[in-house]
Amino acid sequence: MSFASKVKDEITRLQLDEGSKRGLLSGLLQSLASIGISNSGISLTLKISNGQIAKRAALDLRDLYNVRSQFSVVKQQKLHKRNVYRITITEKVKEILNDLDLWTDRGLQDHPRMMFLATDEMVRGYVAGTFLATGSINRPTSTNYHMEVTANSEGHADFLIKLLAKFRIPAKKTERRNKTIVYIKSGEDIANFLILIGANDALMEFENERINRDYFNNFQRLENINIANEQKTLAVAQKQIEATQYILDRKLENQLRKEDLEVAMLRMEFQDASLNELAEEYYKRTGVLLSKSGIRHRFNKILALKEKYEERERELEE
Repeated sequence: MSFASKVKDEITRLQLDEGSKRGLLSGLLQSLASIGISNSGISLTLKISNGQIAKRAALDLRDLYNVRSQFSVVKQQKLHKRNVYRITITEKVKEILNDLDLWTDRGLQDHPRMMFLATDEMVRGYVAGTFLATGSINRPTSTNYHMEVTANSEGHADFLIKLLAKFRIPAKKTERRNKTIVYIKSGEDIANFLILIGANDALMEFENERINRDYFNNFQRLENINIANEQKTLAVAQKQIEATQYILDRKLENQLRKEDLEVAMLRMEFQDASLNELAEEYYKRTGVLLSKSGIRHRFNKILALKEKYEERERELEE
């Protein structure tokens, strides 16, 4: 089962109050319902590819409006295509759609009015219903965090973005294959979205994976920093070794103070050591406590002596 399917399955099993059920049905019907008009009256049809969602919709319609649903399954002939569950309502259609703030004289309206979603519970239900209808979410182990729902129109997308903003969940919209998509990319914002729609089990799975992933990423970042520092240490050490070797080859030791020469010779002995490690070794041998900056200061004198004599050599060559 995909992670998105787990989230949807959890939503269908939630115990909801009347307001939350109305919100959920409004979001679900908004995205999936179609109106039929015939001599016998108005009918409402829902086509859903998930059996649990279809069952939830039928039960909530029965509980809230005391209507019977005509339930049928359309078998898909194509390989790997899911069956489609069709729910048809032929009674109280206008009453239901008016109660869910979806009816206009022209049919289903673009989205319910903000005043319809008067409580946080109704907003949560509406967002959950919209996700049940058209939502998808990447598995927590994916390299990219991503959650999206398909809006009916740009106006519907703006409405969803405004709803999510009430709960400090920033969402954006984009166009894909002539459809408007509302999406969230931040791991933290997706976690808050799961909290909003009541998918607490899915939230725990998502957060556990996110913690593990962030731990690995932080560990990797520390490793990268350590590698960079080691490479920097080796590069600096190589310059110090070359400067010391230059001085020894030209017998310029007498140009250095005894303390500076001691540090230079220590570097020749411990070529891969950091400045802190050299300071520790220097203390063991001399009893003199030197800081990292103190060791660096002495090497600066050694490097300066090398540069001084290199400059003289260049002048003689000219």
